Amino acid sequence: MSDANGSGPGRPSPGGGPPAGPPPGPLSGPAPAPPRGRTWLLALTGVLVLAVGVVGLLVGTGAFGGDGGGGGGGAASASPPASPRTETTTPPPESAGLLPFGRTHRYADGVEVTVSAPERFVPSDTSAGHRAGYTTVTVQVTVRNGSQERLELAVVQVRGRDGDGRETERVFDAAQDLGSGHTGTLLPGRRAVAAYAFDVPPGTGSVLDVEVSVDFTGDSAFWGGKLP
Repeated sequence: MSDANGSGPGRPSPGGGPPAGPPPGPLSGPAPAPPRGRTWLLALTGVLVLAVGVVGLLVGTGAFGGDGGGGGGGAASASPPASPRTETTTPPPESAGLLPFGRTHRYADGVEVTVSAPERFVPSDTSAGHRAGYTTVTVQVTVRNGSQERLELAVVQVRGRDGDGRETERVFDAAQDLGSGHTGTLLPGRRAVAAYAFDVPPGTGSVLDVEVSVDFTGDSAFWGGKLP
């Protein structure tokens, strides 16, 4: 049935022009398909993403080069073996050790002291400090004043110790010019020599240590060795 204007579906509009619009329904046709090359690119990208994920999962679980323990402890992450501990002994400083007899020691103020090797000494009947059965030895103590000031020799203190660490007795023998040691004043650049005798008890290893200090500050030097 035609409408009042005499035009119906599919008929040309008056005047001979094209139809007013496409016919309804499936006659409009399907949507255009994407190009074939783009489809292959999307598929290839998906495969690569999947492969990378699988490889990462295998590496994380230790599937490549594991140590057989099921964990991630490969050779690169193993701790190096601990080196064996060695006991070391730090030697004492030279100033704290025993000097051999005959060696010269220089103190902080410039004073120098040398203690000679011990020599056996036979006290006279008028000596003081000697005991029967003890070994009496003498040492020569040389003091050189390397400072710029006069040195009062009364501050020079000389002590002896036996092999057991006990202080030995001083022996005085005026009959053999064995007096009280250093006395008087020593000028700069000059030196003085005095003899000291010690009574060493038997059974102490035949060893004598001699300590010499040249002031009251506690700066001491030590000489030691075997008895003749």
